[in-house]
Amino acid sequence: MKKLVLSIIFTCLTLSIAYSQQLGSGLKCFLSNNHNVKGENELFAPRFCIEKHQNKEYLSLLMRVDRDCDLKFLEKYDCIFGTKTGRVVTVKVNVNQVEKFVKEKDIIDVETSRMVGGEHLKNATMDLQVKQVWEGMDLNQAYTGKDVLIGIADWGIDYTHPTFYDTLGEEYRIVAAWDQFRLNGPHPDGFDYGTEIIGKESLIFAAHDTANQLDTGYHATHVGGICAGSGAGTDYIGVAPQANLLFCTFIPDEAHYIDCCHWMKQVAKKMNKRLVINNSWGVYSFGYLDGTSTLDEFINTMSEEDSIVFVISAGNNGDAYFHIKADFNQSQIDTVRSEIEFNLPKPYTNDYWGQAISLQGENGAVFSSKLEFYNYYWQKVGETPLLQSDGSVCKETVFLTANNDSIIYRGSSRDTLGKKTFVDWEVRQSNYTGNSGHIVLVITADNGVVHAWNVNRRSKAVGNTGFKFKQTFEGYTMGDNEYGVSEPALAEKAITVAAYKYFPNASRSEIASFSSRGPNMTSYWKPEIAAPGYSIISSISSFSNTAPPASKTVTFEGKEYGFGAASGTSMSGPMVTGLVALILQANPNLSSEEVKQIVLQTARQDNDTKQCPNNTWGFGKINAYEAVKMAERKVGIITTQDESLTIFPNPAKDILYMEGVSNDSKISVSDVMGRNLEVKHLNTEALDVRTLTSGVYILNIEDKGVVKKIKFIKK
Repeated sequence: MKKLVLSIIFTCLTLSIAYSQQLGSGLKCFLSNNHNVKGENELFAPRFCIEKHQNKEYLSLLMRVDRDCDLKFLEKYDCIFGTKTGRVVTVKVNVNQVEKFVKEKDIIDVETSRMVGGEHLKNATMDLQVKQVWEGMDLNQAYTGKDVLIGIADWGIDYTHPTFYDTLGEEYRIVAAWDQFRLNGPHPDGFDYGTEIIGKESLIFAAHDTANQLDTGYHATHVGGICAGSGAGTDYIGVAPQANLLFCTFIPDEAHYIDCCHWMKQVAKKMNKRLVINNSWGVYSFGYLDGTSTLDEFINTMSEEDSIVFVISAGNNGDAYFHIKADFNQSQIDTVRSEIEFNLPKPYTNDYWGQAISLQGENGAVFSSKLEFYNYYWQKVGETPLLQSDGSVCKETVFLTANNDSIIYRGSSRDTLGKKTFVDWEVRQSNYTGNSGHIVLVITADNGVVHAWNVNRRSKAVGNTGFKFKQTFEGYTMGDNEYGVSEPALAEKAITVAAYKYFPNASRSEIASFSSRGPNMTSYWKPEIAAPGYSIISSISSFSNTAPPASKTVTFEGKEYGFGAASGTSMSGPMVTGLVALILQANPNLSSEEVKQIVLQTARQDNDTKQCPNNTWGFGKINAYEAVKMAERKVGIITTQDESLTIFPNPAKDILYMEGVSNDSKISVSDVMGRNLEVKHLNTEALDVRTLTSGVYILNIEDKGVVKKIKFIKK
């Protein structure tokens, strides 16, 4: 009798690495596999972002350090420093130095930079009541996003498309682009890779961004048109048609995305313009899905300290039963089983590799998991070892079945010093013929709640499309479509957007079936707002061979350009980004948190949304007109960045002291609606605030015609 198991090519081992730092599962895999960064055996899809500099290979890392860390320890290693925002640092380390580097005592936690995947516009903007904003109906003026910067981090941009000119086709509105894949040309200030392209002449000459592993070819052009397209003489006009644009075609991993945001911030600061960044992408693998990831912290920090507004699409897995919630607090349950669905035998993408299974325990719940292998007739032929959620690593392994179908798998867990528990599996069935067999996920725990997600794994990048957990037999667990919001849309300070389908003739809408739902493992709602995202016709790249068919074409400077339909929260996100640009034009002094609250407070609820907030619609549908009206009425309270001027204590109970105030300054206090209040001036540098009730107030300091506004809290 032929043995069912012909060979095991690699021995499956577990490895616990004794570092004081918290090491991510990707970094554990890198260290435990002898720095096999590319998988020379071609068994696994790339999990690590590796770049060559001067013929040496560097691993892209994302880490957290103390806020006051001076990073001098980087000088001891062959490192290329990226950026630092609060506690979050991006760095590239020579692959031969990584093992020594991660032992540095100044590092709190470190992980390989995770790789990321990536209706008629007139009707959609009509439903948002944008036309009233463009016309200035009962507003101080008309608003079109003028003097606001929209940053788009994406792939597939046609710099020549006429929708990025003004409505007359004369004024070009793309300010600059950073193509991180382009080798020739100048790097942006402070960076040593990619090409910064500035100004109309250079952008038109460049024509389009560099094709890369995602190679969608048109996505950024479509997104940009929804945010800020002029329509080029068509009805396909974006929400903020006079806003200026920044595009960044970024190497698809977290660290390069963070660099992208820093570059956009630098440009906005030089131009003295407000910035909103649009992210029409998201992932589920290799990260915490509870709003506490390093990338979430970066977004929250930049939102708070730089007042940059982030708008992020919620994800497109509302109709995917790709999630399991295993509640082991029920005394009769100690094991959960579910069959993993694969995108086979005919994968929907040419670069399909297999499936990625991510598991996370709520509140640090401890658990174990493994994969079981069955043949076509459901006879068990093998299994992996149990992988504990305590930081161990299972090395990459190939398992051969009797019919010569190989099962390739790798499992790893993240070491968080007992604070969080996380495991992920990568698994592939090769030589799939449609009757090769079945793979089952097994989760065991004594108590607590464990979540699992099943998404596709691409051969060139991380996938984000959910596939079923199947209830094949009685006692197996069926997947659901809950906990579907992807990363980094779970960042608390970001505005996270769901998608709905609008029916203009019936004046009604319904949530798009694909729009990702909550609930989430967070204390706040995600998604938070909904916008049209079904069959949105917008600009498509004239250089793409993967773009949707053109619904309409225009001729500009002797060349034909198209507008085509696409659906997804990728389309609803830029609707909100355009709205944020209108809000910031109406009141550029608003903080990022105030902008977000305006969007949520003015949301519409109706028979479609039912009672809000809820896990599908968030707080409801965006209402551009009411949001801009509220922005006009609100006093902006961005905290000054002038380090020579400080106030203390804040919150204040009795006396508010000020340092750096000149004798000629005029000082007053107002509420958040701008109404001046009576307070007693003890002297130039002290105010008696005991007469104020508890709440938020604004300190106004006018000196030589310049007014600085600082928020303070009265206890």
